[in-house]
Order: sequence, then structure tokens, then C-alpha cells
Amino acid sequence: MSIEESIKRHSFFRDIGIGIDLSSIARYAQHTTFEADNFIFREGEDADAFYLITHGKVSLELSTAHRGRIIIQTIDEDDVLGISWLFPPYKWHFDARALTLTRLIRIDAAQVRRMCEEDNAFGYKVMSKLASIVMKRLQAVRLQLLEIEEM
Repeated sequence: MSIEESIKRHSFFRDIGIGIDLSSIARYAQHTTFEADNFIFREGEDADAFYLITHGKVSLELSTAHRGRIIIQTIDEDDVLGISWLFPPYKWHFDARALTLTRLIRIDAAQVRRMCEEDNAFGYKVMSKLASIVMKRLQAVRLQLLEIEEM
């Protein structure tokens, strides 16, 4: 399957793509694969990409002095990985680790930011989708914190 077709099929762009030329995004994208237990990115590294998960499962993790590694959230196929690429200083705030064989589409973050700035309608659609994802993830973290508090 072509990279453009993979992007069109992913839920993030499925409805965002109406009236948007996704071939321009495909120019800045590539398929990538991570074996189970390999890190996709680490906290503090440059957030230079935006990932669409096409297969597999990824954990978002924090490393703590007292509790070791804590899984904040697990995200699956047809979800988005990485939001820090959109906000200065463009550094990852968590580690992302493949829990299973994981296939992703890696999209150059600087190019997507440029496209958002040049095309306000596209930028609004991207920001709306990402804001929805952020809200869902914050809710998941909130519920997890409540569980930890009850321990």
C-alpha cells in the first residue's frame, strides 16, 4: 500500500482529508517499524515527528526514582503517537515504547507545522483533532491518578 493510501485510511486523516491534498503530507512521510520493547522516542529528545500507528501497541511511559517505569497510557493501531512536536520547545515529554511489533507512519513535524501555518483551514482541522486527543489522554491520566491514590 502506498504511503498516501495509508495516510488516507488512518482515522486521523480520514475525515480531515476532505478538501486537503494528502499527497503533500505523503511527501514528508515514511513507513517505519519497531520491534517489541524498542523505544520509538525518549523523554527530552527532539520532537521532530508525528506518528500514525498502523499496527501494534505503544506505551507512553515515565521513569521515576521511586517506582521505576510507569506506563501512563497504552495506545493502539489507528491512533496518533506524539503531540509534543506541535508545541515549543518541541521536546518529547514521555518515552514511547513498542509493546508489540509496531508499524507506524512517521511524518516530518516541521513540515506539518509549516503546512498548518500556510493553510489555516488545514491547521484548524489538525489542531481540533489533536485537542480532542489531548483531552482523551488527560482524562485517562486523571483516572489512572485516582487509581494510584486509592492504593
